[in-house]
Amino acid sequence: MQRNYSLQDLELLIQVAERANMSDVARQLNMTTAAVSAAIKRLERALGVSLFERTTRSLRLSAAGEAFIPHLQQMFGVLDVAESELSNLQTLVAGEIRISAPSDLGRNYLNRVLDEFLDLHPKIKLVFHISDYIQDLYRDELDLVVRYGAPKDSGLIAARLCDNRRLLVASPSYLSNHSPLRELNDLLNHNCLMFYRNDRPYNKWEFERNGESVNVNVTGDRSANDGDMVKRWAMAGKGIAYKSQLDVKSELEAGALVELLPGSYLGESTPIYLLYKERKYQAYRLTALITHLKQKVG
Repeated sequence: MQRNYSLQDLELLIQVAERANMSDVARQLNMTTAAVSAAIKRLERALGVSLFERTTRSLRLSAAGEAFIPHLQQMFGVLDVAESELSNLQTLVAGEIRISAPSDLGRNYLNRVLDEFLDLHPKIKLVFHISDYIQDLYRDELDLVVRYGAPKDSGLIAARLCDNRRLLVASPSYLSNHSPLRELNDLLNHNCLMFYRNDRPYNKWEFERNGESVNVNVTGDRSANDGDMVKRWAMAGKGIAYKSQLDVKSELEAGALVELLPGSYLGESTPIYLLYKERKYQAYRLTALITHLKQKVG
């Protein structure tokens, strides 16, 4: 059934029926009496009935109006409940979130940030993809992706979370048994723990000092294609590692690793981005996690 009337006119009808006075309703709503009267007449034309019996001194509901108003009041009551439930859903942090992150960053840092979020919002179900391969939000059905480096994805929102700088680190046991590191070239006299990818070791460690680039080609007795393994070797006192700040944050705080040459040389810095799809209506659970990551990461 096609209905040629508005909710606003229906709400006016209820108020006029309750007050039995168009002028009072007009004053209450800062309208003219003529505008209120026109709204009632529009409804009567659309419904094909007279809703009021009018005299020069009084206004009262007709039989049709008496029958119609209770149903109308019930309808608005149901609408109020529906809007209230919808509002609650929009502010309820619940449901599934699928997020991806690089293995080291995800395993050693982001997991704790996500734990905090889950503690705050126990109705969230998290699916956490940890991978060093670049994942696609659409193909892999992800809601959020955390990546190193400037993104090239078109059609995605890219929020820069922080810059993640590399640090030279070693365990206290290694440092107590080996000569001190005073200059960058002293690395040539130490066992350096290397990460390799695509069958090539990452042995050229790059730094910046006084605005100029400085690098050193290190050597060592071991390398691994897993960054966590490199960190474990460093913690076990096997040598010096060149690790991202966030990857070793908790170990530095606990004293399991020590930063070398702090402030003397700046290690390479890589920005960390959060990528997500552009949506007109973002699920509140995603908005909540995006806000949490922006506040906590770094």
